Amino acid sequence: MPRFKRNIPPFNATSSADIAFILLLFFLLSGSLNSRTGIYRRLLPDTSEAKLKKKTDIEKRNFITFSIHGDNTVFMEDEPVKLSEIRDIAKKFIANPGNSDYLPEKKDVEIPELGLVSVTPHAVINFEVSRKASYQAYISVLGELSAAYGELRNESANERFHKSFERLTEGQQAAIREACPLRIAEKEVSSE
Repeated sequence: MPRFKRNIPPFNATSSADIAFILLLFFLLSGSLNSRTGIYRRLLPDTSEAKLKKKTDIEKRNFITFSIHGDNTVFMEDEPVKLSEIRDIAKKFIANPGNSDYLPEKKDVEIPELGLVSVTPHAVINFEVSRKASYQAYISVLGELSAAYGELRNESANERFHKSFERLTEGQQAAIREACPLRIAEKEVSSE
């Protein structure tokens, strides 16, 4: 008796590709991306220096400038400074603990949940970065400046509420932020 060979029908892979594409889209669209990574900064509106000078007549003592040159050296008011010193310098500038004449002026402000607080409302840190500076140098200095604000806020929270800043309620954190506002003005310097 003769045997008949059965032919195996060909496999149509076009529908498999469609299914894989649909699954890929499903996971991309239904998955969540972590949006809290990166550097959080509120950008200032684009205004010229002349307009800023007219709007606010702030004394020179309320400003301190940190700059990174093309060779990644860090300067504070044209004096070289080590990365490890930036945080302490910034904290002293922001807080002005002894109400010194050469540091930002202090004012007594009524803040909800804190009461009458002596703050430096006009203290601004100018941060100038050369285009030739490395990204690592930029992030390191910005990290030290942000850490200075973080430490001051944490110290204030421990002093006022006997808790770390992260453990405070939203209202308490807002009050501490108002007493110690983060004011870093960044500027890119193209020539060097």
